[in-house]
Amino acid sequence: MREVRIKSLVILGPEDPDFKAIISPIEGRRLGRLLKRALWCATEALKEAGVQMPDAIITATDYGCIENSELFSQEQRPVHFMQSTHNTISSFLAIRLKCHSYNTTFSHYGNSFQSALDDAIMQISLGEADTALVGWFDERTVSIDASTLPGEERAIALVLSSVNNAG
Repeated sequence: MREVRIKSLVILGPEDPDFKAIISPIEGRRLGRLLKRALWCATEALKEAGVQMPDAIITATDYGCIENSELFSQEQRPVHFMQSTHNTISSFLAIRLKCHSYNTTFSHYGNSFQSALDDAIMQISLGEADTALVGWFDERTVSIDASTLPGEERAIALVLSSVNNAG
């Protein structure tokens, strides 16, 4: 079993950064706020860790892209459907990074992030990956706040690696 360390950790608060540095205006019009925040956090975490391409992308979400799910149910627009599933975030990150390796999403309400961390640690400990991009991304909507305790949106990304991995 290999030891695992945290190479970087990025937490995005409720205020949005300037997305224009990594997202063109044309692409930005098609992306929901959650995907923009996830991409920004992941990009910053990879940059801080000095990792160009992770061996695994593992994300966690309690609600998925709920805003787009709600819009799709109201407007029946295909773009809202394509960006409404729980695995949209990790798939989007993999496509954007051109990462063809391990990619999964945990959507276990209340345990999503812990499950993602456990999986990343297992992948690295067992030698299946040297680096893993792990993220926890959720957005708040009126319907979520009506059925749960109000809270802040989550955008957290970290890069884990084996202790012996210099890259």
